[in-house]
Amino acid sequence: MTKIDFVDYICRPFCTFFREGEKEEMACRGARMIELLVGEGKLDPAGIPPLRKSPSVWRRHDVFLGLRVCGACEFRAEDCDYRSESPPEDAEPCGGAILIALLLDSGMIEPAALEVTE
Repeated sequence: MTKIDFVDYICRPFCTFFREGEKEEMACRGARMIELLVGEGKLDPAGIPPLRKSPSVWRRHDVFLGLRVCGACEFRAEDCDYRSESPPEDAEPCGGAILIALLLDSGMIEPAALEVTE
């Protein structure tokens, strides 16, 4: 099986902050959480169907994302418009949080899987 890099299924399709060739060693907390699920065999990136960004999906999971993903993210304090005190109307969460919301919504992962992932 060919290794699938998280940039291919998290950053490029979902992250508004991703810039090809820039700081690719950096990863949001959501992306790192997904990579832990992959490493633990709880998620196969090759099995993720094509998913589309949907603000209604991440809004539906916003409380969970805020507590479980964003709360401990090192980008939250200075770089996250989405979780700022007055976010712009068009602010989006990071690509990892978006994908987590989509995976939760589709039933591909359960919230409990993220509770034990650190």
